[in-house]
Amino acid sequence: MKRIVVTGATGRLGRKVVGELLARDYEVLATDLERPDALPCRFLQADLTDPAAVLDVFSGADAVVHLGAVPGPLSQTPSVTFRNNVLSTWNVAETAAAVGIKRIVSASSVFALGWHESPAAYWPKSVPVDESHSTTPFEAYGLSKVVGEEIVAAVSRRCGIPAVSLRLMNIIQEDGYFALPWPVPTHDHPVRFVLWPYVDVRDAATSCRLALEAPVKGHEAVFIAAEETRFDANTSALLREFAPQVAVTAPLEGAASVISIEKAQRLLGFKPQFSWRQLRSGEHS
Repeated sequence: MKRIVVTGATGRLGRKVVGELLARDYEVLATDLERPDALPCRFLQADLTDPAAVLDVFSGADAVVHLGAVPGPLSQTPSVTFRNNVLSTWNVAETAAAVGIKRIVSASSVFALGWHESPAAYWPKSVPVDESHSTTPFEAYGLSKVVGEEIVAAVSRRCGIPAVSLRLMNIIQEDGYFALPWPVPTHDHPVRFVLWPYVDVRDAATSCRLALEAPVKGHEAVFIAAEETRFDANTSALLREFAPQVAVTAPLEGAASVISIEKAQRLLGFKPQFSWRQLRSGEHS
């Protein structure tokens, strides 16, 4: 597989994915709704909610990394978010099947677990959360990601296309580490559970490439996260204080992440290289 379509390629993750693939000698076709000032590869402007446009983009491609979406629950109205994200994923997956694409990598989200305006509304049953945990979204964005995973899984079942849905954490850009660590949550200023974890944009981009290359059969959903939370605080202590009802099923040393990446390590060979703690200590300076 050498010819890769990257949707959502002008976003900050999309640009990193394009660079990651070009550095590994892939031939990349970038596509997005908006035309960028510059990209280091061929670009086709396309609306992914238009199946004819998606068909044009996918002509001759071997694989797709699907990142194009309304990002997050607050940037558009719920109806616009749901329609755009679900319809675009449907068109991407169905077109991939129609033209013989050999691999689908699709960006899902930690918000599929359950994001709510109230910090008290959602807590998982157990931590570290792994892929066996249920997804219970409350709003349009998280729901669109769950539906998107099911769309990709259905196409994979029907056509045998290997596919990976990457449940990406809150992505931290290279210039965003000044804000980390976040203030430790308090009862006066709690933090929603799905905002505790994060992942560096470079590690997220690497996970997209690894998902293209891994010997996957069928469809797999995989969490992609840093190995620590956004807080300089003991994770187990925070859970005891804010959610004593949540079962802790594995040791959580120090500021350990509440998300398990064991499956990503085993299936994709993913190992995060960047964290706020390392960057603050100068290890990646």
